[in-house]
Amino acid sequence: MKKTRKKILVLTDDKPWGHRSIAKAIFNYLKENENNFEVELAEIKAETGFLSDLYVFAYRYTPASNRVFHEISKNEVIRDLVKETSGINLKKIKNEVERFNPDLIISAYFLHSQSLAVWRKKENKKFKLWTIVADPWSINPISFVKDADLSLVYDEMGMKEAMKYGIEKDKIWATGWWTRQSMYQKYDRGMARKKLGFDDDRPVIFVGGGSLGTNSLPKLLPVILMLKKRVGFVINTGTDKLAFNLVKQFLRVFRRLRKDDLVQIKHLGWIDNMAEVLGASDIVFGKAGPNFLFDVVAAEKPFVAMTHIGGQEDGNIDLIKKKKLGWVKEGNGEISQFLDEYLERPKYFQEKYKKNIAVEAKKNKETLQKILDRIKKE
Repeated sequence: MKKTRKKILVLTDDKPWGHRSIAKAIFNYLKENENNFEVELAEIKAETGFLSDLYVFAYRYTPASNRVFHEISKNEVIRDLVKETSGINLKKIKNEVERFNPDLIISAYFLHSQSLAVWRKKENKKFKLWTIVADPWSINPISFVKDADLSLVYDEMGMKEAMKYGIEKDKIWATGWWTRQSMYQKYDRGMARKKLGFDDDRPVIFVGGGSLGTNSLPKLLPVILMLKKRVGFVINTGTDKLAFNLVKQFLRVFRRLRKDDLVQIKHLGWIDNMAEVLGASDIVFGKAGPNFLFDVVAAEKPFVAMTHIGGQEDGNIDLIKKKKLGWVKEGNGEISQFLDEYLERPKYFQEKYKKNIAVEAKKNKETLQKILDRIKKE
């Protein structure tokens, strides 16, 4: 009798947030190595009402305000309420699960994980559930799902937090970060720079980090206008139209006021070849979101955090400092001062944390293979 191949469903929401990037990284790796199993990806809109709009508004305009929500989430009553109301999010997920009939679901979005856990327990469903805890050190307690078979966390810090909120130790797995493998690809620096239009050896600074928008760019753009040393900037605004238009307007002013070519700016929206563009860059400025941070680590570039989401990303700031992956410069004056210091000694700053970054990159590069190996053994 022919043995049926195991079915794996990788699940996430449909928003362009870190959860989706993580799910795609896991799915693509499993798909490329598909052998004794079958894998599908489902991007299903989370039924959260106005809450997602409120979240987007907060992290774009007042990122520090998210700290309040993060603190509220530590309340057990609030966590239980989220669990009890997770059923409203279940309809589309249920349809997908019943269609594919997976043996294992790897959920990268906490609300989907909560919904699945409640449904599985209530109706005695047989699939296994692994949930991704998608923040490294500042973890929202709602991310922990007690009835999941396995909680995948970044490192020992995540394990401690999971146990603190009632997850059994043998149901927690510290894997490293779930970075897409394409980010580890190495590019010839000179060729990558020429492709972007940088024909000399000036230092190139990449500016990005997803929905950087109105919070960080206004800190940096006036500083760029006043620089008197040779430097290149690659500004990546992703899908954020507000940020894209802000940079576009700035460039009109910049070109009227600056007739020299000391400062060259390449304005990009969405980037498909992120690893190649980072390969052309020497240092990265941006919002300290975990996926962007670990993408930069994979490309082995130093990171300068210009902003972060309060509460949710506080731990990312600590991580950058403690693991020596770069610098934190969130004040207006700090950014200007750091840029001046960097342009005086670019090689020094590019080399300072090189070994630490390489160690972190190597560790995370093994993460997706660990997941594949465990699936094969189960």
